Amino acid sequence: MFGDRRFCEKFGYSDLHLISQEQIESIVQLQEVTSDIDLGLQKMTQAVQDFNQTTRSLQKNVTTTQMQPFADLVKPFPRLVRDLNLRWRKQVNLKIEGESTLIDRTMIETLNAPLMHLIRNGFAHGIEDSTTRIKAGKPPEATITLQAVNRGTETLITVKDDGNGIDTHKICQRLRKMGISDAEIAQMSTPEIIDYIFQPGFSTSEEVTELAGRGVGMDVVKTSLEEIRGDIRVNSEPRKGTTFIIRVPFTLSILRVMLIESSGLIFAVPANSVKEVFPLEVEGVNDLTEITWQEETVPLLHPEKSLRFNRPHKPFEMSGYPVINKPIALIVGSDNSLGAIHIDRVWSEPEVTVRPIESPLPLPMGIISSMMLGDGRVVPLVDPVQLLEDFLNKGSQPISPTSQPSTENTAKTILVVDDSINVRRYVTLTLEKAGYQVEQAKDGQDAVDKLVSGLVVDGVICDIEMPRLDGYGVLEELKTKSEFRSLPIAMLTSRSNEKHRKLALNLGAAAYFSKPYNEQELLQTLHSLL
Repeated sequence: MFGDRRFCEKFGYSDLHLISQEQIESIVQLQEVTSDIDLGLQKMTQAVQDFNQTTRSLQKNVTTTQMQPFADLVKPFPRLVRDLNLRWRKQVNLKIEGESTLIDRTMIETLNAPLMHLIRNGFAHGIEDSTTRIKAGKPPEATITLQAVNRGTETLITVKDDGNGIDTHKICQRLRKMGISDAEIAQMSTPEIIDYIFQPGFSTSEEVTELAGRGVGMDVVKTSLEEIRGDIRVNSEPRKGTTFIIRVPFTLSILRVMLIESSGLIFAVPANSVKEVFPLEVEGVNDLTEITWQEETVPLLHPEKSLRFNRPHKPFEMSGYPVINKPIALIVGSDNSLGAIHIDRVWSEPEVTVRPIESPLPLPMGIISSMMLGDGRVVPLVDPVQLLEDFLNKGSQPISPTSQPSTENTAKTILVVDDSINVRRYVTLTLEKAGYQVEQAKDGQDAVDKLVSGLVVDGVICDIEMPRLDGYGVLEELKTKSEFRSLPIAMLTSRSNEKHRKLALNLGAAAYFSKPYNEQELLQTLHSLL
């Protein structure tokens, strides 16, 4: 060291030069470390990309393993129709559409019998002979169309014929023979009458043949579909034909969706249900009821008019930037019922895990499932075709038929503190019905942490017996802080003893309720406190 100093003094170097040299060496070493870190990050990024590619490949292979194309299911049906033509001397052509549509492998065998029954039923009951068709102005050759399409979380299989349609008069005659009075029949709608064809033993044929009259077939169709959680609907027009629409669940849990926003509502729609994303570069788009798409006028649905909630709710704020940040229309539906849905912006188009909504209450029309965002928030999955059909049939209806909350309570937020999740849910339901916004805390310490961290509420409903920090502790913690001294805190507890009541009031409680409580008394007291 002394030698270095003498060397520096001899050649005119000072301690500052030595320190500077050491700093330069440290900077060079830091640059080398930074380069190593950058190289490591590049390798990590490449590894993540390889992992994502492997995951997508595995997902594709799983899909291929679980699913089969619709063509495998309908492979024997053309020969079936040819044999029926030769046996019964009719001219029927079988048309198959959507052969590449994927169907769950476990459902292929179950769907075989229902589709075969529907084809034979259409051939026997719906299709007229060539002479009758010519007299009716139809081509001599009839057509039965089989079509499959994946829509949202469902697979739709359509069996359509251009025959004579379902004769409801024959069904009514059969119902009379079964003992149903004319008065009861008169009260039935056409769909209710047609639905009787699915009853066991029901047939409108006067004679028994290989194709009809035995009273079996259609009931087998409905029973088989119910086993796989499917259903069937019938549309029939006299002298034009009959359409059977089968819906079976699309059991894969991974689905590509479009995460979209309309008037502050955030929801997802299956990407495979959207025909086209159409720009809406016009003024007054919120007042439009129809648009022109491919030289065709289609109705324009505004989701906020159908998906309308009456209860107060927090704004759903998204992070990041939308991929499309201008008004657009999603073109959805089939050729017979096309429509457009107005959207303000599109946030992303991710592949997500679909989560079923298990509830004893029926889901609102259009909402079929749910998905979860990365931050844990749940977003409804909406079938846009179903939403459009309901809108066209019934017009816009609010999906939450609760009474409109008063403007006085709309902005009020209440914090419910209880270690019992059932109590929290019940109290929350009571408050939300009255028009309040509700936050929840699982115990006293959780409540204090949320309030100290910046949660703004207008009142607190708090239990006493809780882990970590009880209700008395909540009062002591909050009432010693100046910002919470005027915050009304009502105690809701199973302790009905007067000494507990006095202790809570002495600590600063604004009200005291014993469980079980009176809802009206609680709401009235809360209203007066606020």
